[in-house]
Amino acid sequence: MSAPQRPNFEQFRDSLIALVKEHVKKEIDPLFPWLQVGDEQTRETILQQFKSRMESAYGVELVVEPHLVSLDRPIESIAVQLHHVFNTVYLMEQINARIRARLRKNDRTACRH
Repeated sequence: MSAPQRPNFEQFRDSLIALVKEHVKKEIDPLFPWLQVGDEQTRETILQQFKSRMESAYGVELVVEPHLVSLDRPIESIAVQLHHVFNTVYLMEQINARIRARLRKNDRTACRH
């Protein structure tokens, strides 16, 4: 079974914005200031829920750096940083899966000889 295709940046950002909207109940766009998204606890909750959703959907751990909670940037900048980390881990997992498959194939071939 292969992992679902990873989301492009726009899909990833839009998922984050949709989650933010669930929490703040107002209109949000990509340039909305992250520090105006509720208090620190609200932003922490959003990041943890986003992490959980991405991991559940794609089977890849999303590492959320603690400094993102209080980073003074637009939401889009937060999404850029999270997407970069997500893509890096996603690609590493894909490479590791191929290596494990190749090793299993080599082990089966070695056992036959």
